[in-house]
Amino acid sequence: MSQSIAVGAVQPDGNVVHKRSGAKVSIKKDGTQVVHRLEEQGLVAEYPVAYTVGAGAVGYSYLVRDGPYLFQSPISYYTQTKSYDLTPGYETERLLDFTHPIPEGCLFCHTGSTNLIRGTTNGYGEPAFTPISCERCHGLSERHLTKPEPGSIVNPAKLAERARASVCEQCHLEGETRVLHPGKTWTDFQAGLELESTFTTYLRNASVSDTSLRAVSQSEQLAQSKCARSSQGKLWCGTCHNPHEEAEDRPKQIRSICLSCHASLFESAKHQPAAECISCHMPRLRPTNVAHSAITDHRIPRVKAEQQQENTSEQPGEDWRLHAWRPPAGSLAQRDLGVAYYELGVVEHNSKEVLEAYELLSHLTVSERSKDPETLADLGSILLQEKQSDLALRLFAEAIALEPNNARLAYSHALALEQKGDLPAAIKELKRSIQLDPAIPKPYLRLAQIYDHLGQRALRAQILADYLKIAPMNLEFRGGSVTVTP
Repeated sequence: MSQSIAVGAVQPDGNVVHKRSGAKVSIKKDGTQVVHRLEEQGLVAEYPVAYTVGAGAVGYSYLVRDGPYLFQSPISYYTQTKSYDLTPGYETERLLDFTHPIPEGCLFCHTGSTNLIRGTTNGYGEPAFTPISCERCHGLSERHLTKPEPGSIVNPAKLAERARASVCEQCHLEGETRVLHPGKTWTDFQAGLELESTFTTYLRNASVSDTSLRAVSQSEQLAQSKCARSSQGKLWCGTCHNPHEEAEDRPKQIRSICLSCHASLFESAKHQPAAECISCHMPRLRPTNVAHSAITDHRIPRVKAEQQQENTSEQPGEDWRLHAWRPPAGSLAQRDLGVAYYELGVVEHNSKEVLEAYELLSHLTVSERSKDPETLADLGSILLQEKQSDLALRLFAEAIALEPNNARLAYSHALALEQKGDLPAAIKELKRSIQLDPAIPKPYLRLAQIYDHLGQRALRAQILADYLKIAPMNLEFRGGSVTVTP
C-alpha cells in the first residue's frame, strides 16, 4: 500500500496510437525523467511524468503537472501484458490530451494525505501529498506514540464487523460512484469509523458477474461468496490477507485457510485431494473497465465459471438503478442517492438517472436542502436543462450564499444568467469562476462563445490566451477549434 504512488516513473520506453484521432504518444526517458509526448493534428504536447500511480499488480497510471495543477496522462502501463495503452476513461475521447483533472477523491486511495489548495479542483501545494502510512489502517497515531499500550491505536481485527470491513473498503470498494456527505471531505474518514460516517458507496442493482466485473470490486465479490455469507462475519479480508507481509508460498497459505472449514471434503471423498484451491475456486478474470488485466475472483465459486448456470435473479430493465452498499443514517440515504444519480446521469448522459435524481432531491424538506449547496446546485442544474431559469437562479443563489468561493457554483450561476438573457451579469460571474479556480476550462470556453456571439473577436482570442497561460500545452485551445456545451 505504501508503494501505491511514487515520484517519477521507471517503466520502459514505448509508443501508443489513438485510432480515433490518429494521435501518437511516445514514452521516453530523458535524463532522469520519463516524458510523455503527444503529437496530434500538427501540434505537440509534452510533459515529464510527475507521479506514477499504482503498485503494479495491474499496472501504472501517470500524473503530470501544470504549475500547481495535476492532470492524468492519457497513457497507462499494463504490467500483465508489459504494454502501454489508453488510460481508462480516455477511450471515448474525440481528441487525446492531458486534460483529465485529478481531484482529491482520485488520490484518496493512493495517498496518506493531500495538500489540496482549497477552492480548486486539482491544484496542490508542495508536497502534493504524503504516502500511505500506518495511519491508513490503524488510525491517528498521536496517542500511541505518546503512550504505546494496547488500545492506544486501532486494531482492525478487533473492530465491530462494519468498522472492520470499512478499513479495507475505503480503497477496495469502488462501486459505481461515491458520494460525500454534506460538509465532509475524504480525509474525514479514519480507521475505526464506518465508511458511511463520511460517504456512501453506490452499486448497480445487477450483481457482480463476469460481464460487469470491475477492477476494484473485491469487497462486492466477497460479499456474494457463499463462504463469506455462511461464516457470519468471521471470513473477512484479513482472513487471507496479511497487509504487513506476503507468505512465501501463497497457494499453500490459502489452502490451509480453506481447509480450516473444508477439511471434511477430502476426508469424506466428496472432493479429490488438491495441492491448492485457488486455480479452481479463485480463478483470474478479466475486468470490464480496465484493459490488459486480470483480477482474482473473490466470489469463491464452488464450480468453475464455465460450469456455472446463468444468474437469473436480475430484473431486466432495472440494471441502471443504484443501491447503497450500506445506506447512511436518516435523510442522508435519500440525499446521497439523489446526488449519486445526478453525478452518473451527467457523465453517462442518461436522462432516466437525472430524472430520478430530481425526484429524490426535490422531495427533501426545505430545511434539509437549505444547508446543502451540492443538493441545491444539482437541482438548479436540472432545472436549467429544463429552461426553468428563474427557479435555477434562486437555487444557485442559495448555494452561493453557503459557498461563495465555489467555482462550480459561479459557473452554473453564470449559465442561468445567460439563459435568462442577462449577458453582462453572466460575463461577470464567468470571470469570477475563473478567478476562483483558473484551471477549469469551461468558464473560458463559455466566455469565448459569448464573445463570439457578440462579435467581439479580440476578447474571444484574449480569453483563450488567458487559459493557455494556465495550461500552455492544451491542444484544443492551441488548435483554436474550441467548443463548449452547458
